[in-house]
Amino acid sequence: MLRILIAEDSLVIQRTLRALLEGEPEIEIVGVAGNGREALRLCHELHPDLVTMDIFMPEMDGLEATRRIMEECPTRIVIISAMVGERDMSSSFEAMRAGAIDVIEKPHGVLAGNYSEVKQSLARLLRKVAVARPAAQMSWISSPRQGCAPQAPRGKAAGALRRVPESFEPELVCLGGSTGAPTVIVEVLSKLPARYPYPIVVAQHIAKGFAAGFASWLDSAVPLEVKVADGREALRPGLVLVAPDTRNMVIGGQGEYDLEEATDPRQHVPSIDKLFRSAADAHGARVLGALLSGMGRDGAEGLAAIYAAGGVTLAQSEATSVVYGMGKVAQEAGAVMEAVSPQRLAGILLAYGL
Repeated sequence: MLRILIAEDSLVIQRTLRALLEGEPEIEIVGVAGNGREALRLCHELHPDLVTMDIFMPEMDGLEATRRIMEECPTRIVIISAMVGERDMSSSFEAMRAGAIDVIEKPHGVLAGNYSEVKQSLARLLRKVAVARPAAQMSWISSPRQGCAPQAPRGKAAGALRRVPESFEPELVCLGGSTGAPTVIVEVLSKLPARYPYPIVVAQHIAKGFAAGFASWLDSAVPLEVKVADGREALRPGLVLVAPDTRNMVIGGQGEYDLEEATDPRQHVPSIDKLFRSAADAHGARVLGALLSGMGRDGAEGLAAIYAAGGVTLAQSEATSVVYGMGKVAQEAGAVMEAVSPQRLAGILLAYGL
């Protein structure tokens, strides 16, 4: 049974969430909080499995409530965003940085008559994040002693990365992730200099409509320039391109890429596999691919393609992953050179950028 606490100051949204979730198998609403302070109190009292968290609430907003809950009683938190402007988007992603697992749009589709579709989508998402481990994320976020100093993957300093060629210099860095990955991405990119010598591309599973906000948030939080890939700008050093949430990003040669319509309804959009496989086809052994926290198997085959082409393949470690799914599949397939913490990944990227 998934025990849910709703934190929302709007009575309309409270009632909507109740109507959508009550009666769903294996889901129980254990409480409703009208502000962040009450949400914190009820987390201590009720110990819910998951909290749906509004951002803008009286007394204590959702961002501060998320921080306090993750500090005092770590709980799975999904941000329910109004998606009305840059401030709301930024606060939503900052809440993820504070420990929230995912962010989705408020269920406005109910008003448009899409009740059944919204109900199924919301219940499916909440069941998906039920396997997430928020403490895994907080373990590395709250451990400054681990640091992010560069760890050169060469010679005697290589550690477990002995299979990486000593002369390796990437032409392209590819990051792929799902649940739990946005926090890793922002923390890793924040350690890289603005003039990082290689282009970086990102395929992140995210709710439709949120890719632009995710890219804008990253751009404000890291030294590098971050944009949503729109086909108008070529890959270049120091630029991070985030795949849009409606199309797949496919890498070509000479800094080019295409944006393709998704044809398989079973496929994630954006597809990490498509991004990684196309990067391997275009750049061969000069690709570094890293598969981050997330459920399922998207990205595992793509990482195997990079590995087969002679590139460097990394996966986020089980101990630091909110959801250890995609990386596990890739590792079991023998496509991972090293399982890394976010700090280790940042160190490797820094070392190759020296």
